[in-house]
Amino acid sequence: MKKKLILLLFPIITWSQSYVGHVGDLPIHLELDIDEDDNNDGSGQRVDGFYFYDSKLISIPLRGVFSQDTITVVDGWFYSEDKVGDAKEVFRLQKTETQLTGVLQLKKEEYAVVLTKTEQDPITSFRNPKLTFKKDSVSIYQDKQLVWFHERFSKTQLFRLGNGYTKAQRTVFNSILDTLHLEDAQGMLDCSSFKLSTVINRIDDHFISFTKYYRVYCGGAHPSYGGIGYTFDLTTLQEVDSIETLYPDVDFFQVLKTKYFDSTDEYQDDCEVFVDESNWQYKRWNLTAEGVLLTPNYPHVMNACEEDYFLSYDEIKN
Repeated sequence: MKKKLILLLFPIITWSQSYVGHVGDLPIHLELDIDEDDNNDGSGQRVDGFYFYDSKLISIPLRGVFSQDTITVVDGWFYSEDKVGDAKEVFRLQKTETQLTGVLQLKKEEYAVVLTKTEQDPITSFRNPKLTFKKDSVSIYQDKQLVWFHERFSKTQLFRLGNGYTKAQRTVFNSILDTLHLEDAQGMLDCSSFKLSTVINRIDDHFISFTKYYRVYCGGAHPSYGGIGYTFDLTTLQEVDSIETLYPDVDFFQVLKTKYFDSTDEYQDDCEVFVDESNWQYKRWNLTAEGVLLTPNYPHVMNACEEDYFLSYDEIKN
């Protein structure tokens, strides 16, 4: 009960503010979130945020402290609570009602910083509208074109449907691909390490089925990696979300278990691949020319258990 009373008497106040201005001659956007304990003078409060140079748009996380209107923040990828002042990249800023002024110290060099409050959201209002796609190359599959693009700032790549596909197919699926590509670009610009690759597993008059493999590190103890499968039905003009949509009468877990279960396999035993059916509830899947690739889904710490299993079309006939 006392803990609840303390929380009621001394609430935490958080303020978030965006700024626009310059580091030296380079224009930047910066956003900070500061927690202030309403029961003290605001000293020693934690600061989180990010900034990016307008010419690159790559977000650099910031962490540090706020004390007596002085903000000291460093590159968040290299943050150490007891060594903020010793970092190689340090913002030392004074907060006024409308501005942040001070210096950015980069190793032995110092650059003047002048930033002014803005109501403009740096991500949705400034960065995202600048993301643009540029054509790279064209791949030909059965007299149909896949046109590959990269996003200008993030360099992420993805294809679009080109000549050989109907206007309706291009309209429906290129809109989906635009959205996926934009999400990839934003993710890359927000993370220190964001690697993507696309593998097309089936492409014909009926389906386009592909997997995007990713390895992402946005802070924390370990990177995240895995894949996401996509299948476009060119006949119905629908994205197929579930393999059960195509094969509603097939119990994929049982078919896989019948084919692959091996009680002597230590890997299967450790991962409970064919013991715990819940591992297959959110399975990844993709069509190939010969059959279906299916992959169980595990928590982040068990990514190593995610392995592809193949079933031919003959094995999953209704």
